[in-house]
Amino acid sequence: MSAAEQHDVVVIGAGLAGLHAALQLQDQGRDVVVVEAQQRSGGRIHSMRQLGSNAEAGGTFIGAGYRRVFAIAERFGIRLIDVTPLLEFFREQDLCIGTEIIRQSEWAAHRLNPFPEADREIMPWNYHRVLTMRENPLPGPGSWLDPEYAHLDVSMHEWMRSLGLDDRAIAFGYNINCSFGQDANDVSALLMLLRGAFSRAQRTDAPPGVIGFTVENGVQRLPDAMAQALAAPVRFDHAVVAIEQDGSAVDVVCGNGRRFRADHVICTLPPGVLRGIALTPALDALQSQAIATLPSQPVTQIYLAPTKEFWHDDGYAPSLFTDSKAGMVAAVRDGADPSRITHLTAWIMGPNAAALDRLPPEAAGQAVIAEIERRRPASAGRLEWIGQQSWGADTFAAGAWVYFRPGQIRRFARRLGRAHGRLLFAGEHLAASARGMEGALESAEAALAALP
Repeated sequence: MSAAEQHDVVVIGAGLAGLHAALQLQDQGRDVVVVEAQQRSGGRIHSMRQLGSNAEAGGTFIGAGYRRVFAIAERFGIRLIDVTPLLEFFREQDLCIGTEIIRQSEWAAHRLNPFPEADREIMPWNYHRVLTMRENPLPGPGSWLDPEYAHLDVSMHEWMRSLGLDDRAIAFGYNINCSFGQDANDVSALLMLLRGAFSRAQRTDAPPGVIGFTVENGVQRLPDAMAQALAAPVRFDHAVVAIEQDGSAVDVVCGNGRRFRADHVICTLPPGVLRGIALTPALDALQSQAIATLPSQPVTQIYLAPTKEFWHDDGYAPSLFTDSKAGMVAAVRDGADPSRITHLTAWIMGPNAAALDRLPPEAAGQAVIAEIERRRPASAGRLEWIGQQSWGADTFAAGAWVYFRPGQIRRFARRLGRAHGRLLFAGEHLAASARGMEGALESAEAALAALP
């Protein structure tokens, strides 16, 4: 094994949290290096330029209140663009239950609609989002950990039942291609209420007529610019296998034999990855249990090229939200002309994503195509698999985002990110009041505040 490379601070992970922490430390005059297991920066930001465009496989949306993201974009001269026009196209989506396609205009009066009379016009993919904003008792996103709201750390199923909804309404309003957990029983309502409160705050901050922003020519430009601004280049292809503390310093050991020694380490890895790293000394029992048990959401994206615009033949919207392993099939418009569909992306979440991840990539793509063709005969023979991204199968991500099961917030949330000697933690899942990209940056600043 080579001699240890010495630095003031070692940051593990070149996602937004790690890069933000490193830049802040560099600005303070500290000697810092970032080690990254992959061959690129960005973590769960990933602009798929190899598809001939800037298709986003990871974080995309930037809320109007993402002040930290805005500051980074301004620092590096990166232009943010209004995504509102694109979201208007995204709303052109029909619903598919079984093999029946239901237009949005038909949903309110449809026989399958299980929602209360006042909510019958709300589409299933929006229903739990509407509820967690409309029925949200949190005064703001920063209050979710206050003791008075601990009773909300129950399942989404239980919380939705408390609103008077029956099991069928919950199945339609949460369980179809759900983005957190396997179903409404597998995720804490308090987490979803945090997200609702955060979304509500973002809408309050938005300029009139603006829903949000993204990065011109790909969100990947943000982490790439941050990485390039570091005096010490990011050490790519350095997967960490052990973190060892001896009281006076901390060593980071990589699988390629490289070793780094520092006064402190900031680890930005999600629990699903961190649990595979040997820590000496070990975490205490509660923090160790949190790292061992917190789940991350399987999300698989299948990229498809239409050889013909078959939606003109069957008269349905190009995008389709399904209750099958095809998930949500979204028409993507990422070219210069926002009216032109460049490709389709099938977003598959939860158990269906995990099932697809057990197949070879092209077989998974063909399985999704077969599901689409069964529901839309006009698409038969007119879709080609061009690639995919699976966050659940990604060894260095272990899922698209961390979520809390019922009861885990009360048990773990305040303990999860606590410093362990000279080892500190950051990552979007540790943010106290923000989510998404802004949450990752917030968590980095919290870790820095704990450094002596």
